Amino acid sequence: MSEPTPRPGRRAAQPDRTRRFGPLDLLAVVIPLLTIGALALVGPVEDETSSRPPAEVALTRTTLVCPAALPGAGTVAVASATGRSGDVAIRQPAEDTLALDGTARDATRRPVVLQAEGELAAGLVAGRYGDGAATTCDLPSPEQWFTGVGASAEHGSVLELTNPDRGPAVADVGVLGPDGPVDVPAMRGVTVPGGRTVRFDLAAVVPQRADLSLRVVVSRGRLGVHVTDLVDELGGGVRSRDWLPAQAAPATTSYLVGLGGKPGDRVLAVGNPGDDEARVGLRVVTKGSEFTPAGLEEVTVPPGGTTSVDLSGVLRSRAARGAIGLRLESSSPVTAAMRTLASGDLSHAVAAEPLEGHAGIVLPRGPARLVLAGAEQAGVVTYTLRDQRGREVARERVEVGPGASPRIKLPSGATQLDVVVQRTTVVAAVEVGPPGLAVLPLSDLRLEGLVADVRPALR
Repeated sequence: MSEPTPRPGRRAAQPDRTRRFGPLDLLAVVIPLLTIGALALVGPVEDETSSRPPAEVALTRTTLVCPAALPGAGTVAVASATGRSGDVAIRQPAEDTLALDGTARDATRRPVVLQAEGELAAGLVAGRYGDGAATTCDLPSPEQWFTGVGASAEHGSVLELTNPDRGPAVADVGVLGPDGPVDVPAMRGVTVPGGRTVRFDLAAVVPQRADLSLRVVVSRGRLGVHVTDLVDELGGGVRSRDWLPAQAAPATTSYLVGLGGKPGDRVLAVGNPGDDEARVGLRVVTKGSEFTPAGLEEVTVPPGGTTSVDLSGVLRSRAARGAIGLRLESSSPVTAAMRTLASGDLSHAVAAEPLEGHAGIVLPRGPARLVLAGAEQAGVVTYTLRDQRGREVARERVEVGPGASPRIKLPSGATQLDVVVQRTTVVAAVEVGPPGLAVLPLSDLRLEGLVADVRPALR
């Protein structure tokens, strides 16, 4: 039988076909559903902190840098605040070894680099002194401040940068002048070759009659940084040198202790690294109180500037009799130093970091006093004196507290001082002299090293 012929303009009818689902069709539906369900059950991944503080470990190596000698101050003394003995390596000016058992001394006029390893590394202390001048030999630091430096014939300063390593080191020196930052191209990107010392006479590099402040930032390698300060009353007057200690960082509350017992010409210099004007209130610190005497006005410091104030008259007054220092309260972080010229001798009191643990220094020859101030709460300071062979010759516990600032005469004959602070923090310095006066601020010893937290990262 023949199929019907379709009429023009119409489609032929198609036979009815029923589609059946196969295995692939079933998987195409089930797999996405299962994936969505699995994702719904998975919680968000908590992103663990990617950085952790470095871990504290036993210090195995330490390096101290001593500046070049001043006239009459050619002695370098070395000791261990933890009572260790052994060999200390002298890396500069020439390779040598110093046997340490108590306090050891060496005489050289050039900058000295000391290095200790093993158990002797923790608590190694050193200093340079003589003829009424003294300074500590310090660990290389990435940033330091020097306030009240001079750049004129009457008051001049020399900045000394010593590289203790073999590779080159690079530093940038910022200068804060009386009206704000001073551009000094010669002190930007300063390269110090390995094992070398570079000096800047500020009177030649940035001549100014006003006091300046320096910020030294080491961007590559390590540097030991020191400043020598000179006061020269031209025409046959007084001429005296001493080292100006560094300040670690600006602060809103600062104590400057170590004024000595003699009246003199006293100039307070304050540096303001901030972008706003700083207002600084001053208080006189005595053994039993802190107060603001009449005539002691607030100091204003321009942004990025340095301001100097003559406090000779205020600190000679009857109200300020017995002053051992100054307390500064500032509206923004500042640096500060007090320059004193008494009986023809130059000395400096610098804002120091509060002590909270263990400090130690080698003592220059001559009378010495330990000055404590700025205790935040009641606590105890224990100081120990040792002789040249490391034997204990004196030990005393001193109670301190808010408003109590003892000035303690230390027994003679000691070559080393250790200080331990408990239950509080204090600002401490040692006055040495006569002859002359040198002020050595104390800072916490580095007894442990830091190891950075390094872990594999997932990208």
